[in-house]
Amino acid sequence: MRSVVCIGGLACLCAASGWWAFERDGRTAWFLFYSFAYLSLYAIAAYSALKRGLERLETGLAVYSAEVRRCYAGESIHFSAIWSEAARLLPGARIHWEEQWVHQGTGERTVVRGELAPGARAVRTPGFRRGVYVREALSVSASEVLGLLHAERRSEGGGQLWVLPRPAAAAGLSGTPEGVRKAASPAVETAVPQVSGTRPYAPGDPLKRIHWRSTARTGELRAIETELPAGGRQLVLLDAAGLGGSEGAALWADPMLAAAVEAAASIARRELERGKRVRLAVSDGQGSNAEAQGRARLPELLQPLAAVPQGGCAPGAFAALVRRETRRSAGAATLVTARADAQLPSALRGLPRGAAQVVFVHEPGRALPESVCVWKRQLEALGCRVTMLAAGAAPAPRQGGAGHAAIGR
Repeated sequence: MRSVVCIGGLACLCAASGWWAFERDGRTAWFLFYSFAYLSLYAIAAYSALKRGLERLETGLAVYSAEVRRCYAGESIHFSAIWSEAARLLPGARIHWEEQWVHQGTGERTVVRGELAPGARAVRTPGFRRGVYVREALSVSASEVLGLLHAERRSEGGGQLWVLPRPAAAAGLSGTPEGVRKAASPAVETAVPQVSGTRPYAPGDPLKRIHWRSTARTGELRAIETELPAGGRQLVLLDAAGLGGSEGAALWADPMLAAAVEAAASIARRELERGKRVRLAVSDGQGSNAEAQGRARLPELLQPLAAVPQGGCAPGAFAALVRRETRRSAGAATLVTARADAQLPSALRGLPRGAAQVVFVHEPGRALPESVCVWKRQLEALGCRVTMLAAGAAPAPRQGGAGHAAIGR
């Protein structure tokens, strides 16, 4: 509307100065007539270019609106591809954009605005808090150099943004975590041998290694052949209940749950860097889990942690998850929790000594209750090493808000 009013106003001024010039035939009149005529032609051509450029950008906006992105909490997000294309279609124009995101866990709405100036190559947004965001609306507008004309395109919502926890945010578990390394026993670090086939029995092999079915079939003694899996396998289990007294949006605000999520992310990253295959499972209402090997797949592995605690968490869900996953997995297990679950010792009973360890996240600067100390002794009596981890006061990530994003070059 602003552009139409501007073009109409220039056309009226051009007509008025033309009438004056033809009637009075003065130098000033003719100067004004030519000036307004030039500005009118410039406004029509510039507005047509802006509209045409945004129409050509429509396909790119549709793809951009539907894509799923991943980033880390507090990390600046780059939108270089779509905005570089816009700068090519609209040379010399300033491109403005606005997005509205909704946090799926808390329902909080975040509006992010940005501007791509001529010559800029990328746009960066402020960092988001951990969670899964859905885009509700997207609008892109363009204005020419003088800022008189304005064209806009709006797109429907769509696409998701998975904001992953930062693995280095948990004090004591970032990089090469001291607390977990002290708690790890040789049995935990040793990969469990896997059956790879059979071979002829050799003198000195124990009788329990004889494969009786192959022996009966071939008529000679055959022994089980085993080998160590490459890199081993690590199981990381996260209790999604936090301190155990919150539900819904209040559970997202539980600082102990946030610290436990970051601790699980740090452990998962460390094990990937050691070359192990890592399975990450969460006791939330969705049964979230992921499995990966290789440090390049860390974002894929941490994706379930972005949505914690989606679907909430039942009181006995963590013990049930531990019982199910540890019985199914042949590797070492690390359990991360912020509450002394009374059902956990019974879930770990029957496992080999040293096969599991527990990382207990607690509030810093406060003495542990006697019930927690008793719970810790019960786990240690089962051969489970327990690491007490004080939740560090990590700096809060920057939030996207009503302010403009920074412009990168």
